[in-house]
Amino acid sequence: MVDYDAAVAAVQDPNADPILLAKIAYENPEFGANVAVNPRCYPGLKRWIAEFGDERARETLAQYGFTADAFGGPVQDQEAPEQAAQQAAEQQPADAYATDQYAEAQQTAAAQPAAAQQTAAAQPAADQYAAQQPAAQAAFEEPVATNPYGFTAEQALTTTDQMQIAQIAQYAPELRACIARNPNTYPALIEWLGQLGDPAINAALAFRQ
Repeated sequence: MVDYDAAVAAVQDPNADPILLAKIAYENPEFGANVAVNPRCYPGLKRWIAEFGDERARETLAQYGFTADAFGGPVQDQEAPEQAAQQAAEQQPADAYATDQYAEAQQTAAAQPAAAQQTAAAQPAADQYAAQQPAAQAAFEEPVATNPYGFTAEQALTTTDQMQIAQIAQYAPELRACIARNPNTYPALIEWLGQLGDPAINAALAFRQ
């Protein structure tokens, strides 16, 4: 039970703990009127006092326009108000967590159709590339040389100089597909070209096979 002096101090404290005020109102009905006018007295506690407080507490609340009827009728659950306050305080984080979980689920659900659409859009492109691969192998178009070193597509396709092949692969990336088709390109460079993931290079490598 709350000490009398502590109860007096609490009901006069504008920053009192609402749960402590509820405990005081439940254990010390004579403080009900004082608790009711405390700014930290929450609506649920006022409703409980309006229903179960002593006559002085009910009259005090009535002067401020608070009655049991004003709160929607009699309180059905007559549990101690401090227990209700504690349950409300404990429930709030759970509600917030549930809200966060719901929002996360909504975001996931919203993201899934977009991912499905992207996958569906990518699939025809992959099929189209697979269908076009034989045509690419049959009709190879020489790329336009844009490197500043003077390397040409003809050189990349026909040179037997391994050093020059390596230089073209390094300094003329637009001609790598030609290097991939050159029968003189050494195996290590062929393997490296295959790891680049370039469709034109892959088509040229397929031509070698």
